[in-house]
Amino acid sequence: MADATSIEGLKERVTDWAEGLADAMGLDLEVKVARDEPEGITISFDGPDAGLLAGRKGEALDALQLLASFSIKGRGYPRLHILFDADGYRERREQVLAKMAKDLAEEVLSSGQEAELEPLSSLERRIIHKVLVEIPGIRTYSEGEEPRRYIVIAPAE
Repeated sequence: MADATSIEGLKERVTDWAEGLADAMGLDLEVKVARDEPEGITISFDGPDAGLLAGRKGEALDALQLLASFSIKGRGYPRLHILFDADGYRERREQVLAKMAKDLAEEVLSSGQEAELEPLSSLERRIIHKVLVEIPGIRTYSEGEEPRRYIVIAPAE
């Protein structure tokens, strides 16, 4: 067992927390570490009840991530990025967002007019920015205040 205040110890704590959550909710889920990186961890919930954890636009997953982060935040612990996924929802959502962003970027390039997206989570905004940074002639920026922060896709100046 790793030291509870080390990165590896924190990863174990978060994984145990996620397993306890699934058990406490009485859901038929397998909890596994889907990706283990030096400063972050992705935990996947898979199984017949996984769809119940995604919620609307991943909001339930985002809320669970926040709770998990609060449970280990501070106390002199190193920073750990936590991402929860349910039955591949995050990857599917990323593909949808990337396609939408590219389609809107094409419209902006042909019309010369800015396009505004609906409010998105910070994770989803990062995906859009990352996808569009590679398209010449396009720039992106965020506007608004949380939780109604959104991206504007504009022609590059």
